[in-house]
Amino acid sequence: MGWKTDFGPSKEDGESLSFFKVFQGDDLSSESKRAFPYNFISKVSQEEISRNMVIRTQWGSSWEVGICKNARFYYMDRRGWSQFVSDNALGQNEYVTFTHKGNMCFHVSIFGKNDKEIITPRDPRTMAYLSGIKKEQGESSNKALKEEEETGESMGVVELNVRKKKAKEEPETSKKKKIKGDKVEPTVPQFEVILLKSYLAHLPIPSYFIRQNHIPNKSTTFTIHHENGNGSWEVSCLVKKTYATTLSAGWSKLARQYPLSIGDVCTFQLIKPTEFRLVVGQ
Repeated sequence: MGWKTDFGPSKEDGESLSFFKVFQGDDLSSESKRAFPYNFISKVSQEEISRNMVIRTQWGSSWEVGICKNARFYYMDRRGWSQFVSDNALGQNEYVTFTHKGNMCFHVSIFGKNDKEIITPRDPRTMAYLSGIKKEQGESSNKALKEEEETGESMGVVELNVRKKKAKEEPETSKKKKIKGDKVEPTVPQFEVILLKSYLAHLPIPSYFIRQNHIPNKSTTFTIHHENGNGSWEVSCLVKKTYATTLSAGWSKLARQYPLSIGDVCTFQLIKPTEFRLVVGQ
């Protein structure tokens, strides 16, 4: 199906209200992109609108997003919205439905451009983060997670097994070359982002990486190295309570000089506490 609009009107499904958005275009962070459809918001009480909204996926991940208002419409707060978009790698013409379950709690369904519903996290490291949450919730959740690992149905486990298999098959001489060439080991902390146009100016860091305590809780300058050693850049990591943690000052210069393009898959490998190696694919 071809999506022609960025967001759609609400529909009543039994007692549930819903609306949809299409994640396409250059800037997914504008107020118009974050707006609630009028015929949805008009059916929600002022008491509910005064609360923050909670967006929840099928696999249990959730985001709290503030609600703002300008002279024309209600819209979602930039910080929470940007984190939701970044964590789910949205921006490739996905169709997302938001179903209101009451008290500004929304269940979302995400469909890729092939019309197939996405029912697991796109990034296996997100699954690893969710596993961490389950561990904190108690032994019963640990047991369920262990069963999932044993059956090999977890995306993260499947990828890990593949990596282990490749490592075993790899000749010893190749391993020595990797060490000699100062290559990063697979165990190094890393995160992955698909570049949108707005990300060329400032880049939000996924929340799962922040929650793993790899990023200081105050603004810091990181050194980011070219994957082939063709230069390094000093980039500020801006930490604010009212906005997503982002790579800001110095990032646009890196994007021009590296160079980076819309649609690039950028993997940031944390080789030292304040140093990344940036690996770019498509």
